[in-house]
Amino acid sequence: MISEDYVSKEAIANSSWKGPLSKGHYKAIFSTIALALSLAIATNQNLYSFSGFSSEESVPENNEVIASTVAEPNEEIPLAQAFGITSNKSKEQFENYDDTLNEADLADSDDLLDKEVSALASKTDKADAETFGAKWVTENVQKGDSISSLFEDLNIPASTLANIIETNKPVSKKINSLKIGEKLSFLVDSKGELIVFIKPISDKEQLRFYKVDNTGKFACTTEKLNSYVMDDDAVNAAKALAEAPSAKTDTKVVASAEKQAVPSVAAEQKEKKEVPAGNKRGRLVVVTINKGETFSTAANHAGITYTEINRILQMFKGKIQFSRNIQAGDTMRVLFTDANGKGKICAVEFQLAKGGKIASYLNAADGKYYDEKGLNATHSSFSRFPFRSRVRVTSQFNPSRKHPVTGIRRPHNGVDFGLPVGTMVTAPADGIVDKATFSRSAGYWLTIRHSGGLSTVYMHLSKINVRPGQRIKQGTVIARSGNTGLSTGPHLHYEIRVNGRAVNPLRINLDNRNYNINSKARKAFAASVQRYKKELHQSNLIAKR
Repeated sequence: MISEDYVSKEAIANSSWKGPLSKGHYKAIFSTIALALSLAIATNQNLYSFSGFSSEESVPENNEVIASTVAEPNEEIPLAQAFGITSNKSKEQFENYDDTLNEADLADSDDLLDKEVSALASKTDKADAETFGAKWVTENVQKGDSISSLFEDLNIPASTLANIIETNKPVSKKINSLKIGEKLSFLVDSKGELIVFIKPISDKEQLRFYKVDNTGKFACTTEKLNSYVMDDDAVNAAKALAEAPSAKTDTKVVASAEKQAVPSVAAEQKEKKEVPAGNKRGRLVVVTINKGETFSTAANHAGITYTEINRILQMFKGKIQFSRNIQAGDTMRVLFTDANGKGKICAVEFQLAKGGKIASYLNAADGKYYDEKGLNATHSSFSRFPFRSRVRVTSQFNPSRKHPVTGIRRPHNGVDFGLPVGTMVTAPADGIVDKATFSRSAGYWLTIRHSGGLSTVYMHLSKINVRPGQRIKQGTVIARSGNTGLSTGPHLHYEIRVNGRAVNPLRINLDNRNYNINSKARKAFAASVQRYKKELHQSNLIAKR
């Protein structure tokens, strides 16, 4: 039989045949393999150091941080530097370009309810429409900052800054002049648009820029440092002014006894609130959710206006998920400062089958609302990082980032931390789990709503330990880091959002989330809380039907 394999036949016939390659070829191959192995070992060592799998020997101590034990940084140096967090610019090829989700996926589960109540509120009280979602955010000027980088950290469009400078050219130099340690304040509405911007210009004065109409123009006023009252009334007036037609922008500045007030709209328009026909309310209003009723419908039938309902919804963000936690039989008690349900809301208490008692009380000292935890808070109620381990930043916050290949703008709305798979991820603050699910790009991911208009997002997790609608405490283990979804390596993608708009997690000032007051003010608030608790259950304060 003649073989069809000519080479094999020849090899069998010739016993001296040793193979198709010479000894020189074999030497070259083995040398190449040895070199490749050496390079692979060196490359892996650097890669693990970069991604967070660092050991004591491979990464210097000054490039690492234990997030749970580090103290608050000096305002005069960059936050990342103060915490010992570093990133290697030369390794941008390791960035994740697919760790984004649609804004619709990240929207608050109560978003539809918010919009419905806001629309109803606008029909009865136009001056207060859509004002309660606006929040104050502050930024401390650090080394290397520019005015444009500060706006970028808060994800405020560059066009807004250009608008402010263009319409206020005489003070443009003062806008661009920054001093380390200065504190800049921004009032951002629920749509992410800037309403008020405050910048110090000396030890005694500040510039306040405020949106004057619906054209987007900003006016400027010079005033005493810290003279602007940053409370709910300031939000209402500033928002109303911004939404006014341009022909009605000649507003007056009203001076108070101690501080300069906001540009004012008509007083009678601010105070006028419609109560449903046939409902005469007392200083205390009790709402019971009946079967088949929604929260907003039940509250309005009991005598609470939609504007007040809107305020309550925002007051309990991060504490109650109204689309999940409210059910038939639950009750709400609303206490006002004055008789006949007039004045401000001074206390609200919910009694829920899913969640128990949840309350919020007015602090007369600053016009804001706190729960009882505020009485004993001595440190930040919002931790800087959601983990307790050594970390390295593998990708920075960059809302203007472009894909290196396609050139398409692909914002990086968070910070990527290199963490080994299985690292514990903890809640940075009290909150309520809004979503916990899986997507092709983000892998296992979840969002948590916190008070103060804040929310946090976590992506590429290996395990989720919580469920939607669950209330959690600061420090609770909510997940384990991983490498799921479209990920280039084990890491945690972490976002902080204000009113749903991403901000730089390494830069946002969390100090304004503290409740640090002197002992005298704290005693006054504690006394008020005890009084409110009693009055919330005094039947004689309820209007007689």
